[in-house]
Amino acid sequence: MTETLFCYCCRVHHPKSQMRLFRTAMGNRWRCIRSIEAATAPSCERDAFGRRQTEQNRQEARTMAEQRQRLQQEFERNTT
Repeated sequence: MTETLFCYCCRVHHPKSQMRLFRTAMGNRWRCIRSIEAATAPSCERDAFGRRQTEQNRQEARTMAEQRQRLQQEFERNTT
């Protein structure tokens, strides 16, 4: 299995080969190449990347919340 690292920018695990250690105000953090390249793009492209990433993060959070809710309901059904 490929070793993965968590990208603090897009909040996803990526293969280590796609990650770079990036200096931030809070110290060094791992960041994927895709997010680094997007940050160097013109502001209109950078903003579009940010909006897409935000929507992906929201969708992932919704999906995880729905899964948790289904599991909780199933657990409650099985324990009563």
